Amino acid sequence: MKLAILTRCQESFSLRIYRENIMRELTMLGIEVLPFTEDDPVPKTCDIVWEPGLAGSRSPHPVLENTQQPIVATVHGAGPFMMKRHEIYPNLFSALRGKIHEHRTLAAWRWFRIKVSAIITVSEYASHEISSIFDLPLNIIYSIHHGIDHDTFHINGERMTIHRNYLLHVSQYQIIKNVERIFAAYTQLPAENRPELVTIIPRYKKRALIRGLRIITVSLSQGEIAKWYRGAMGFVFPSLRESFGMPILEAMACGCPVITSKVSACPEVAGNAALLVDPRSVVDIANAMKRLMEDKTLRDSLQQKGLLRAQQFNWKKSAEEHLEVFKNTVRTVRA
Repeated sequence: MKLAILTRCQESFSLRIYRENIMRELTMLGIEVLPFTEDDPVPKTCDIVWEPGLAGSRSPHPVLENTQQPIVATVHGAGPFMMKRHEIYPNLFSALRGKIHEHRTLAAWRWFRIKVSAIITVSEYASHEISSIFDLPLNIIYSIHHGIDHDTFHINGERMTIHRNYLLHVSQYQIIKNVERIFAAYTQLPAENRPELVTIIPRYKKRALIRGLRIITVSLSQGEIAKWYRGAMGFVFPSLRESFGMPILEAMACGCPVITSKVSACPEVAGNAALLVDPRSVVDIANAMKRLMEDKTLRDSLQQKGLLRAQQFNWKKSAEEHLEVFKNTVRTVRA
């Protein structure tokens, strides 16, 4: 099979990780991948075209409108269409600009929903979200979970050591990552014996003068982040919304107990291996932090459950499920 893959010029870190891992595994499965950019025509010799990078209010690319080959697209979620404006956009100007993008995206989907043969998405939660927003039948949407890099994220490696125990948060900063409520919850812990709170949040520009809080705004390598996971007594990730939530599994794979949200895809990804909280309740987040601080038995239990949960996710399995969708799509179109 020859698979043409649209590679976007502007691509978020998480989308790039996804695309590169699936491409690598597909190549190892014997698939000939034919990458092309937004400025290139679709390769005429391909059997099928894959658009791996639709997310948020990103529109289907016009280069796909006139292609004759079947198209499969990965849609990672439709958060801007689902969330309240103040939970997505930092100001009115951004909200107005976002609204324009949303209208453009919905307009593009009028032709794309007719053109596309199958949709891949990253969770059951995202499947229903996408079906509702873009008016797609669920029987053409395939939920395929991400994998994680077990060579980087594992328990047997170097740990970050600082002078005190610490809780950890890692994200590419956006409002939906809920950083302000994490900070507020941390201040509710007894100041005299609470661990540090280390937050690795590139793009975060505010100042927060809270005793015990450390904010790291530089981008770290995956290997460096894994060290922070291994050394932490808990990972705090109560996002307002996630289509998947890769850091949940990365922390688990490194043996770090996890606190995450009971909404969106977070409980689907975490299974029974995390403390689930209401992400809009500072009290709920603070209580979960306090439980992790005070209960070593709970931490040990979550660590073991998390290690088992993380082992269920790998890129080879994910790529094999992608390949099955591609093969079925080609067979259906040719039938």
